[in-house]
Amino acid sequence: MDQLLGNRIRLWTAVLALAGMSGLLLAGRAQAATAVYPDGGSGFTSSSEGWTPGGASCDPVALLCTPEAAYDGTAGNPPGSISARTTVTVNVASLFSGTETWNSPPFTVPVGSVTGASLRLERAFDAGGLVDVAPKATYAVTLHDLSAGTAAVVLNEEVGKGDSTFAPRAGAASVVGGHAYQLSIEATTAQSTASLSLLSGTTNLRFDNVGLRVEAAAGTASGSGGDDNGGSGKFSSLNDSQLLSLLRATAAAPATLKGNRLFVKVSCPAKIGRACRIGAQGLLSRRKAATTKRTVKVPKGRSKQIVLRVKPKAKGKLAKRSRVLVREAVHAGSAHATLYRSRALIRR
Repeated sequence: MDQLLGNRIRLWTAVLALAGMSGLLLAGRAQAATAVYPDGGSGFTSSSEGWTPGGASCDPVALLCTPEAAYDGTAGNPPGSISARTTVTVNVASLFSGTETWNSPPFTVPVGSVTGASLRLERAFDAGGLVDVAPKATYAVTLHDLSAGTAAVVLNEEVGKGDSTFAPRAGAASVVGGHAYQLSIEATTAQSTASLSLLSGTTNLRFDNVGLRVEAAAGTASGSGGDDNGGSGKFSSLNDSQLLSLLRATAAAPATLKGNRLFVKVSCPAKIGRACRIGAQGLLSRRKAATTKRTVKVPKGRSKQIVLRVKPKAKGKLAKRSRVLVREAVHAGSAHATLYRSRALIRR
């Protein structure tokens, strides 16, 4: 009897120990937070999302080989990507090599206990009309620590004609809470087989869904990884990345053009937890304004329709378009975010 009782006690002790370990594991998971930078990750669905072309070069000469870092709205997973593009117009037995660079918007990892980081992206290579010379491309993704003035390659790879579909890749990274960072992608496409005849064509090395995933203790880092307030749906301490992520999650209503007035609806998502100050302006392109700018205060969870006056020189161009680009500069507390969204344009 004593032996049976002892066995039962030992069994229950083991069960309680396992339950305690499970609780600790669950607590650890609950305390973990994941953020993706820049701006919740770059899907490039409607634009290059703040990524900008860097240096570009071609060898042997620019007249024969033209490099370009270009946005591609048709290819991606889903459609939309940035591309390192090399165009060869003529080539006689010479090996060409084109290099292009993309730079991300700078971003800051919030102060806190960072437990891990990794870079993730999807890439695809299109050899275009140059398949016969077996072009190959290499790329390297570098993480620049702008605060410390250092840089480290976190992912590199060589691709060829067999890599024509978007495939995921990942590389480990190291970040410090409170530091500012920037990603850069440098791609080089080169001919690997000599050709004795004239040739022409364009290669594309495309990148999609690029993001630096940062894992940290709850409340110290959050971007597209969710809220940091125990799942309540509101952010207790909103940062720039969180604000941009919430704004992107809201649908963009169509804009209405009436004569020389553009009617645009702007919204302040309820999850922000406070009122927003929103400045809006219609654009012909990112660098060319189509309307005046107006700033309004919008209560949390509400929307407002604002009226923007169309500039005389832009009226004719805007009237021919089916969509209009709208820039929104949003402030909520100490957080600030700017986003560009293409909206359907209704004319009345």
